[in-house]
Amino acid sequence: MITQEDIYTYIFNEDWKEILNVLYNEKDKINTDAMLGHASRIFEEVFFKKVEFHDVGDDEITNHLDRLYLLHHGKFYVLTDENYKKLSLELAKRKPLNEAYSYAKDFPENEFCKGIISEYKIQKQGAEQKANNKIAFINMNLIEIYNRLFELINNQSDTATYFSGPRFIDTVRTFSPYFPTYSQFIEQRNNEGKSTSRKIFYYDILLSLDEDIRMKVIKRVLEIVKPFEEAKTIQIENLINNKPELNVVKEVTIKQENNNDSPTVFISYSWDDEAHKLWVLDLSERLVKDGVNVILDRYYLTPGTNLQYFVENNLDKVDRIIVVFTPNYKLKADKRTGGVGYEYSIMNIELYKNISRNKRIIPLLRKGEMEDSIPTFMQQFIHIDVRNDENFENSYNDLIREIYNEPEIVKPEIGLKPTFR
Repeated sequence: MITQEDIYTYIFNEDWKEILNVLYNEKDKINTDAMLGHASRIFEEVFFKKVEFHDVGDDEITNHLDRLYLLHHGKFYVLTDENYKKLSLELAKRKPLNEAYSYAKDFPENEFCKGIISEYKIQKQGAEQKANNKIAFINMNLIEIYNRLFELINNQSDTATYFSGPRFIDTVRTFSPYFPTYSQFIEQRNNEGKSTSRKIFYYDILLSLDEDIRMKVIKRVLEIVKPFEEAKTIQIENLINNKPELNVVKEVTIKQENNNDSPTVFISYSWDDEAHKLWVLDLSERLVKDGVNVILDRYYLTPGTNLQYFVENNLDKVDRIIVVFTPNYKLKADKRTGGVGYEYSIMNIELYKNISRNKRIIPLLRKGEMEDSIPTFMQQFIHIDVRNDENFENSYNDLIREIYNEPEIVKPEIGLKPTFR
């Protein structure tokens, strides 16, 4: 028979799993026995205080929180309102954004929850817009994609790449099994008085297919042809994925530069004015001279380059991200406009997932006061003040040490206990 002393022992030993078992198995006794109920409330207080000191990546603690959440919602053990809020916030900190949102929406007035809700909506809108843009882009460029594709599959002297009518329709039927056979299709075309020219009816077939089936057919044809016409196939794939050839070249260049032990950093900043752009460029060149591989937009972006692809392709690959804060940066970040807004959205998603252990983002305050230049959510992180040019060397020393993880002050090793007389 469970007693309050058993619960206190489990609390002392931090045996949370066993206590959760008790809360479920002894739910009726806990609800009627005042002493057991009191011991259970003590568990709540101690547990949530302990949880605060556990890393958000601790899977065992997350599992305990998940189970406690189920117990509460199943009415097996009901937490106090205050502790239910703590439970929801702790889960929100530890879960991916989509799951974190389901906990955060219960407390929309909480500042942390506001951030998650805002980021979730931005991500959702961005994903929907990206999907819509991609579909619109493909539809708009289908004629060019098709013309290039037909050129690839129309060489009758090359049996490997040539697609006869039956071969093309067989490929379509792989993904749309009820599509007419070649003989049925040609008979139907003749009856309707439509052209049986391969270039025309291949295009008509593609237009008649649903978007997802159409892309599967095109990609399957490209997959077959690619070993024999790789360069031309890649050009078509880039058209489908909205990736200009220039970006492919730049991506390879960046990877080649980073084939050594140098740390790689991405600099996120706003183009306030020429003086500010020059300051950032000078900072970048100083870092490069000190062995840091810097990804700066002005090194790689030229007219016609896809900015969104550049950001997505590089933010996840770098070791550290340097953010240069100014009032204009905060304005663009808050409104999610331009390259700054896009970079900030991606960084925020990472910070929400790892709020207690930010190891990649290094904030620099270049202009204005913290409240005017740094977005609210990022004000909680310690920044390096680079506003005073006369003190730049000291600030730069802090920055370069942080990049190389070489702190100026290192905690000494713990020595031996002194001898007492």
